[in-house]
Parts: sequence; C-alpha cells; structure tokens
Amino acid sequence: MTTEGVDLNERVIMMSGGFVMAVGINRFDQPKRVNTALPAGIKTVVLLSGHLQISVGGGRGREVRGPIVLLIRSSADADRDQVFAAHVPIRYLIVQMNEGVLGAELTDALDRSFAAIGGASHSGAQLASCPANRALQVLVSQITNCPIRGPERELYLCGKAMQLVALAISSCTTQASDADGRLAARDIERIRKARELLVASMRDAPSLDSLAQQVGLNVRKLSSGFRQVYGASVFGFLQEYRLEQAYKLISTDEMSVSEAAFHVGYGASHFTTIFRKRFGVSPSSLR
Repeated sequence: MTTEGVDLNERVIMMSGGFVMAVGINRFDQPKRVNTALPAGIKTVVLLSGHLQISVGGGRGREVRGPIVLLIRSSADADRDQVFAAHVPIRYLIVQMNEGVLGAELTDALDRSFAAIGGASHSGAQLASCPANRALQVLVSQITNCPIRGPERELYLCGKAMQLVALAISSCTTQASDADGRLAARDIERIRKARELLVASMRDAPSLDSLAQQVGLNVRKLSSGFRQVYGASVFGFLQEYRLEQAYKLISTDEMSVSEAAFHVGYGASHFTTIFRKRFGVSPSSLR
C-alpha cells in the first residue's frame, strides 16, 4: 500500500468541543491503507458513493459500498483500519461525537442500541452498517447545504447531526431485527455468484427474475440477501459499480465520456445526469 497520490477535498462543517462534522470527496491514484485512532464515543459515516474495506479494533475487514451508513461505537481508544482502492472516488459525511459530549444517560442509551444492533465487536470497538436510505441522504444534503449563516447556524447543524445519528441507529436496528433469519452459507455463495454475474454483464445486465433463476434463488431471497451481504439493492449495487468504472476510465484518460458511458451500459445524455448526481461533477470535468 502507498500513501501517495491523494486527491482530497474535505471541509469541516462544524467543530465544537468533542463534536466534529466533516464532508468531503477523496480519490487515490494508488491503493492506500489508513490507520487512525478512534476516541471514545460514536462515529457515524454516511458513505454516499465509492467503496472501501474497513475494520475496527483489529477485527476482520469488511468491504462496504455506498450508499451506506457506518456506525462505529468505541468505548476506549481503538484503531480503525481502512483500505482504499485506486481511482475510486469516495463521497462521505462524518459526524463524530466523543464520550464527553454524550453524557452518562445518552451513553447508556447508545450502549443499549448497539447491543440490539449487534455487529462486529473487537477490542472496545463495534462496527455496524446498513444501507443509507433516502431519508439519510436528504439529511446529508440539508447539512451540506445549510441555509443559515448567522449565529444560529451551529444550532441548526447540531440538530440535524443528532437527527442523522438517531436515524442511522434506528435504521441499523431495524435491519438487524429483520435479519434474524441469517443466510445459509450456500445462499451467501449464490448471492456472491449473482454479484459476479452482474459485474461480468454490466453493459447488458440480466433482469432480476433472470438473475435469481441463474443463481438458484427466488427473487425475494436474492433481493433481501443481497442487501444483507452488500448493503445495497441488486441494481443499486450495479449502478454504483457502473459509475465507479466509468469514473476510473474517464479520469485516467482511458476512454472519452461517450466511450465510457457505452462501455458501462448507459446512453450519453442519461449518463451525464446520473454521473453528476452521484459524484457532484460532470464527467467531462474529469478530463
């Protein structure tokens, strides 16, 4: 891994004591591993686009792919290890609330919530995740486009940040409750096979019915299982994968915008619209 070649555009929206909120986009020219210490508290990361591998407290790494929300609960200083792929833009918003900000009652409530969520727990740190639904993405937009510029701005941002954290915990708790029927190992393999088929045929992907038939699952199990394994719907994953591949092809000058759009399965006009919506820039601006 390397620490060279980072294109980082991060801005801190608010910093008040142990309460920090930041938003940004980054992209690495080469694969990169980042290891950072986690203060005691809760870190909420809304990954709007991109993918990376993450582990906490020395636990096993897991691949996460946006749009997804990550909740990291740390009761003591612990490490967070992340591995970023090359040429994959990462769009995110982070809300960090340290233990001193939370207070005893809120800390106790969070402990109960995380006990209900479950998830990976190692060396004083716990990681949970679930898809970032529309409501969460709207909150991110409201935070990043805060309409207040006066002294009340911090009050507005604090309120929205707390709302986002509460909704993220609620979403992850609901998913954990819905996922009590864990997938069998053979079903996980079939879902992984479905992902491979989508990637191999991204230009002309099969319908959901056809994909389910090819891997030997019914549509309902494939759809719910895909969300459990990859944190996204089948075609939400496919769109994100297509756009990431197009971003890489355009930003490295391997293909023109129209060539990249065709390569990943989009018409040029529709491609420009969804590309700008996902990455915040037009594809032509990358050249």
